[in-house]
Amino acid sequence: MTGVYWAARDLDGPPWGNHQFLLIFLDENQSLQRTNTQTVNGQKFATLGGHQVGGKLVLIANQTADVRSVEEVLDPSTVSRWSDFDLEKHKITPPSGGDWSFAVEVERLAYNYHRNATATPIDYALANENCSAWVNTLLKVAGISESERVRLGEFRGIDWGEEDLLPETLFN
Repeated sequence: MTGVYWAARDLDGPPWGNHQFLLIFLDENQSLQRTNTQTVNGQKFATLGGHQVGGKLVLIANQTADVRSVEEVLDPSTVSRWSDFDLEKHKITPPSGGDWSFAVEVERLAYNYHRNATATPIDYALANENCSAWVNTLLKVAGISESERVRLGEFRGIDWGEEDLLPETLFN
């Protein structure tokens, strides 16, 4: 199950819709350079996502609800009627190289965004500059084609901005 996935889960509060993020599954011998990994039932993973903090779109690695949504899939006994995030995931085919090198590149681009958005913050906007646009732009910079991003970004429920783009320079 190693690789990078475009993932979506139910929002953890109103308004109703999806929150989208990147999910990275790792082999037991792999780790990322800057992001701590989680382990559930022997499966290592990490999440990277654009989240609203103080009205700004910021990178949060392993955000609590993102991790919880993955835990519910890896260990269904953790699901309760109050915590079912209905995770969906679509595996991304790396444009070149293997899953491991692509995971490292995705992490690098996410932290480039963190550095650049700290210097030049992006205002969060539900319909445009949001988590979905964050994932879409990172994957564009990583070399994923538009047609593939359109396919990967379609999930059940309400999605906003999955085909929108942020300034690409934020990820360089």
